[in-house]
Amino acid sequence: MHSKRPALFALCLLLGACSPTTPLFIAQVTTNEVVEYKAMKSKRMAAAVEEEGDLLTYSAMAIRDAKSPEAEDIYLVGYRDDKFSDDVRAIALYQIGLIYMSRYNDQRDDAKALACLERVLNEFPTSRAAERAEARILMIRQRAMEPVQKSSRELLASWQPSDNLDLYQAGLDPDLTLLSRRAVLKDRVAEAEELYLLALSDAHVQPDIKEKALYQLGLMYLAPDNPHANRDKAIGYLRRLLVQFPASDLSGKASRHLDQALNSEHP
Repeated sequence: MHSKRPALFALCLLLGACSPTTPLFIAQVTTNEVVEYKAMKSKRMAAAVEEEGDLLTYSAMAIRDAKSPEAEDIYLVGYRDDKFSDDVRAIALYQIGLIYMSRYNDQRDDAKALACLERVLNEFPTSRAAERAEARILMIRQRAMEPVQKSSRELLASWQPSDNLDLYQAGLDPDLTLLSRRAVLKDRVAEAEELYLLALSDAHVQPDIKEKALYQLGLMYLAPDNPHANRDKAIGYLRRLLVQFPASDLSGKASRHLDQALNSEHP
């Protein structure tokens, strides 16, 4: 069982888009209620990701599917594994905090979120997640002073997607993760790049996760909607994937993207 722990956590860390979980409904639920619930689940995930750009795909799915405790358990596997770097372990705690503080999470628990974020500061003060955790701690404390505390359902009832954040717009490569998509659309690619580079620099992270990280980096810097698109950086990341991981399942896709980039006119 122990040998599977790194694989489980690393998979969560950079999990790409996957098929939505089939929701379970009680027998008495009517057809209209099922349709409404499915729509709300999709809306919930979009709202959570729009509000908090640091949510990893796995974390956003946990909010969508009301599986916060299950996600917490998986992230704690990574946090407790001291073979990971402090930066990666800090991200695990940070993601737990983000999940529980999300205003669109039916399982929201600000006290638990606050405890996790404070642990990031106390245990990993020099990590890259510490500064971000500090900002979220302040946000939670400010929320606590608000006279009206709306439920996630109440917030979702009035939520409308941002005009500039269509996570599924046609121009985005279908292989981009949610993290990468939001980074491109919200001009936060540099921050996402930093996160993916953490996976590449950590010797304990599995090779297949490093392959995915390099692929995402290439896609982000090729994305037309990226205000700081960089053909040369994209080419560098895709070439690195092909050289370091020639047998990768992503090599075919990476090669096609690389060929297109090399054959396109340099800006």
